[in-house]
Amino acid sequence: MSIETARVLFVGAGGLGSPAALVLARSGVRHMTFVDDDVVDETNLHRQVLYDEADVGGSKVERAAARLAKEGVEVTPISGRMLPHTGVELARKHDIVVEGADNFATKFLTADACAIAGVPVVSAGAVRWSGWVLASLPGRSACMRCVFEDIPRDRAETCAEAGVIGPLVGVIGALEASLALRILSGDESAAGELWSYRALEGRLRATRVQRRPGCPSCEGQIRDLEVERYAPPQCSF
Repeated sequence: MSIETARVLFVGAGGLGSPAALVLARSGVRHMTFVDDDVVDETNLHRQVLYDEADVGGSKVERAAARLAKEGVEVTPISGRMLPHTGVELARKHDIVVEGADNFATKFLTADACAIAGVPVVSAGAVRWSGWVLASLPGRSACMRCVFEDIPRDRAETCAEAGVIGPLVGVIGALEASLALRILSGDESAAGELWSYRALEGRLRATRVQRRPGCPSCEGQIRDLEVERYAPPQCSF
C-alpha cells in the first residue's frame, strides 16, 4: 500500500489528532476521515495545533478539513462520535485508525471495532505530564485489552479535568503518526510496541507487549459492539 492512497480514520480531532494529522499530511497521506462532535475552544488552542483564534466556536471536523485542505488532503468530516452501531462499518472503510479520544469508553469501542473489522489501530492517551501509544494489528499483536483489559468502572481522570501539557500531546501525536506510517509502509514490527513518555523526566520508553492469554478481543469473543459494554456511569451514547 502506498502512503498516498492510504485511507486514515481519526477518532478525535483534538490534542492528539491534531499533531498526528499534520505529520501524516506532510508525510504524504492524502485521504483522511475525522470523527468528533466537539467545537474549537480557545482554551485548547495551545495543544490543538490544527486550529487558531479564527476557528473558535466552529466544528472541529469542519475546521480540520479546511486546514488540511491547504496541505493537499481530502478530508471527510463526520460531526459525531464513534458509536457502537456504526463503529465496525466505519473502521472497515479505512486502512488504519488513529485514535485520540479523551475517554476510555471510546478508546475501547474503537479498539474493539478495529479488531472485528480486521483494521490496524493506533491508540493513545495523555494526561498531566504523561502519555502512552500502542499500535495493534488484529490477530497478530497485542491489543488494547491485552494491556488495559477493560474500561475503568470508577471515574478515570481525563485531560479536560486533570489538565495536560501542550508539548506532551505533540510528542504523543507525533508518535502515533510514526507508528501509523510504519504500519502503512509494511513494518508490522510497529504493532505491539507500547510507548510511554514522561515529560517531567524527559523519558521515552518502548516495551514489547505480548498478547494476553484469555484476552476476549484477541480470542474473538467480542463479535459485536454492545452498548452496555462501553457505557460506564459517566459515559452515554
